[in-house]
Amino acid sequence: MKLSRRQVLAGGAAFALAPSLARAAPPDLDVAIIGGGVSGAYAAWRLRQEKPHLRIHLFEASERIGGRLHSIAFPEAPHLVAEIGGMRFLEAHAHVFGLVENLLLPKRLYPIDRDANRVMLRGRNFSRKDVYAGRARFPYRVPDKDQSADADYFGRAIENILPGATHMGPADWRKLRGGYRFKGRRLADWKNRDLLRAAGMSAEELALAEDSSGYDDWIEGETGLDEMDYFFVHDDESKPFYTLAGGYQRLPLTLAAQAQRNGASISLHTRLVSLVAEPGRFRLALRDASGRQSEVSAARVVLALPRRGIEGIANFPDAKTNARFASLIASVRPIPACKSLLLYKRPWWRDHGILEGRSVTDLPARQFYCLGSETTRLPSEDTNGYGVLMAYCDMKSVATWRRLAGNADAGFVSLAGDSVLAREVHRESTLVLGKTALKPIAARFQDWSASPFGGGWHYYALGHDGLADSAAMLKPIPERDLFVCGEAYSTSQGWVEGALERAEAMLQRHFGLHRPDWLRA
Repeated sequence: MKLSRRQVLAGGAAFALAPSLARAAPPDLDVAIIGGGVSGAYAAWRLRQEKPHLRIHLFEASERIGGRLHSIAFPEAPHLVAEIGGMRFLEAHAHVFGLVENLLLPKRLYPIDRDANRVMLRGRNFSRKDVYAGRARFPYRVPDKDQSADADYFGRAIENILPGATHMGPADWRKLRGGYRFKGRRLADWKNRDLLRAAGMSAEELALAEDSSGYDDWIEGETGLDEMDYFFVHDDESKPFYTLAGGYQRLPLTLAAQAQRNGASISLHTRLVSLVAEPGRFRLALRDASGRQSEVSAARVVLALPRRGIEGIANFPDAKTNARFASLIASVRPIPACKSLLLYKRPWWRDHGILEGRSVTDLPARQFYCLGSETTRLPSEDTNGYGVLMAYCDMKSVATWRRLAGNADAGFVSLAGDSVLAREVHRESTLVLGKTALKPIAARFQDWSASPFGGGWHYYALGHDGLADSAAMLKPIPERDLFVCGEAYSTSQGWVEGALERAEAMLQRHFGLHRPDWLRA
């Protein structure tokens, strides 16, 4: 299933930059949307649904629609689709869940943590069942009681930051949030690691919490304000996760295809290189894959881009001369993240009792997802007997895999099964999951730190309040009809939900669209 090919949306010709834009005087557009990720595709779809008279053109710099949703399959098993970008959602994600149901896209459960999965830290390897039962003991200098399922060292730190926090609710926190200080400093001015250490967590407790989570981002990337917001308001990730059968990228592909059928124009391989405000409109300079440049004017512009994408617009005076806008652009920090996929002739992890789900380690791979033998697979998702192993890491581990991939700036690369990267991912997997005589057949690698993304997701930078900055970024220059949406500047960073929620808020607030019937309160 070639979800990354332009013909998925009805042919390559439909996506080439319209020749008339290059030959004739640039036509005026009502709305130019820059960025073909899920928020850009959604904005085009919603606008053409509710305001079909508007002339909408979506411009995407790459060869595909989807952004950080990228679903791929190896030729040997075309229906064994793996996510090398975003991969799952919760029913609590109202925009995603409602939209998927409205579009009649087939969803299924996405297994995460199962009893048979492994947790290997500092050389000790236990099943997740042992961890849940409190039988696992890893070589960290923390008391046994804090290696049990009901360990409370994190809760003790939160109580030290905000006495009584464990007995408060979200409404209580909202009353305190804006002016609360710990040791005389605003929470937004604390790095999360420093905050938790100052609140009494030992270095070993922090290391155990970070290593066992599988992620470094929440320790290394979040601010103290992010941490406290998460403590009081976060989705219950113990609930079942879902994905789309055939690939999560089907969501933006479907939105773009329907928007195009409804009259929106879409151009791939078309990069915005200049965005200059003129009285009553914007002048956009665009460059196609052959280096040819054209111009078009638009009454309104939507930047459905992450921070790196906005910063990559070569000539964008407002982003440099408007101090408020420049500060908002810099209000988020991209989080390095990468994934590796290894194809095997069969899912050998079944030999060790593992059918599906995630195993965690402190080795550079950090997380392994076993794909191809999941109990939740639909009949349409035939694996041809193959298995795919996904390794997924963020922050400090990314440099290891960039180096082993041998092409640090490419972003996405295809590799042989005996490549240096594939051999190392395989070696680590056998330490964590168990031994096998099988070798990988082929590999794929995606570094989301490469341009134009800058990271797999974002967190607000030190000194910034995400609630305030996300609202301001929707229309960052009050006197201009310039709008920004997407995951980066949302309050659900790291999730497709954040991208859709910001796009919908922008459309209702600044384009006058009504709340869709499928979006539950």
